[in-house]
Amino acid sequence: MSATSDDLIDLGYRAEDMSRQELERCTILTAREEGLLRKLKSPGQRLLIGPRGSGKSTYLRLARYQLQDEGVALPIYVNYAKSLSLEPELRRDPSALAFFRQWVLALILRGLSQATATLELELADTQTSRMRLATQVADAVERRRVDQAPPSDFTLTEVLETLEVVSEVARRRRVVLLLDDAAHAFSPEQQREFFEIFGNLRSRVVSAKAAVYPGVTTYTPRFQVGHDVQVSDVWLDPSDPDFIPMMSEVCEKRLDPDSFSRLRSRRGALEYLALASFGLPRNLLSMLSQFLEEDDDASLKNTTQLCDSAVRDSAAATIKVFLSLEEKLPRYKNFVAVGSDLVGACIDAITEYNSRRAGSAKVVSVLLQEPIPSEIDRILGLLEYAGVVRRSSNLSMGPKSFRQVAIHYSLLLSNGALALGRNPSVEQAVQGITQRDSSPARVRRTLTSLLGKDFLSRCKLDMAACQRCGTPREIPEARFCSHCGAPLTDASIYEELLATSIEKLPISQKQLDRIIAAGEVRTVQDILTDEENVKLLAAEYIGPKRAAQIKAVADEFIYE
Repeated sequence: MSATSDDLIDLGYRAEDMSRQELERCTILTAREEGLLRKLKSPGQRLLIGPRGSGKSTYLRLARYQLQDEGVALPIYVNYAKSLSLEPELRRDPSALAFFRQWVLALILRGLSQATATLELELADTQTSRMRLATQVADAVERRRVDQAPPSDFTLTEVLETLEVVSEVARRRRVVLLLDDAAHAFSPEQQREFFEIFGNLRSRVVSAKAAVYPGVTTYTPRFQVGHDVQVSDVWLDPSDPDFIPMMSEVCEKRLDPDSFSRLRSRRGALEYLALASFGLPRNLLSMLSQFLEEDDDASLKNTTQLCDSAVRDSAAATIKVFLSLEEKLPRYKNFVAVGSDLVGACIDAITEYNSRRAGSAKVVSVLLQEPIPSEIDRILGLLEYAGVVRRSSNLSMGPKSFRQVAIHYSLLLSNGALALGRNPSVEQAVQGITQRDSSPARVRRTLTSLLGKDFLSRCKLDMAACQRCGTPREIPEARFCSHCGAPLTDASIYEELLATSIEKLPISQKQLDRIIAAGEVRTVQDILTDEENVKLLAAEYIGPKRAAQIKAVADEFIYE
């Protein structure tokens, strides 16, 4: 079988795009996953936190289906992924924040309407008409026709009361709100407004759970994470003994028997790719798809070459996700630059350390000496959002304390940081990652040694200058220029993301070259507005499945 674009292995990357049957068939539930689901189904507020592709949507949707079947609580699933499409209105009209609040509440009522339709419940005309209005408001935003949204006056009290009434009609003791994509693409103003609402989405009957990202979420001062709401981390740990068996089972369920057999016949490939995913299922599925495509002509590449090719592209895509924050969070452009330097310096430090030590056990993390300035802590959070690094608990060594930071394994592997020698085998790479050095020596570094003495001076917010006189803003919230008094406006992040070159998308260079050569697509907006993917299909070796995947990546670039 030739893995051309038309018969590309369809691994169903996004939980949002999978049916219930597909989701349940492809998901492995260990004791850890079962515990997470119990927390999502229980009373009380909870945040589900993890980087992109860590499985937050999978857990929320599975919790929804289990609650439906158990019949004790009424689940309401809501996805706020399209929030950024409201951002241009917020830039042009400060009163748009009030509409944003209406939209947040409208989506809950629309989700409730969908749940009542599934259960075939009969409600009072007043409730039905209000949910119909909510659906019109929500649909207008998703169609990018905010000006066509009908006037609305939803209140938090009304929403809570409606949820309680419907729970009684449905004969369910509780209502569980499952709020997906709850606080990433929102502007800081939107995020604060959202958490004002979320913090009050509770009653004797109602509780809310929300999926958020590390490093990019802005909470309101009155909303205390860990006090007002409990947090569950969904990120899988590659060092867990159950990790590789679990990933192997996921692959077996996702792949057809022939493809899985081909994968298993390549000794060590599955383990290598699973570890290189850094505990992020989406990374693994992307590498598997590429591996199986290139495995078609087995005479051209051995197992190590196939794996290394997939890992290199995965590492490049991971870095692109982090660098895309320059567009998504323009004020933090300088932070992204420093973060990129920090990762490079950490990889160099790990390479140096591993090169000087004998034996197969390798080091995959750096210990950063405390204290860690708030600016660097913010940068580490941004890196964690993209899955580039993973922060662990602090370690004390004598009078000094250190923050342990693991670097994405695909970056270490593609940069030779494990110092495995020339042309290392897949088995050597797996051994280097999984074995741990028992020596007390560690890669310990100060931030100054990694970034130079002036690193803090580089961690400055990049605030847009006055468009009339060019004077930089003194504070981010300034509305008028301190020099000439002219109104200060920010460019629309949403509109700038749409205009971004496709070269910023985390897809392979081969695909980019083919799309660019076709001459039809240049920006992210070109992909999203490409009806039936006609322009993408004009590119060589890109068929319907590959085009759909590329469009999904473009959608994630805007809304995740």
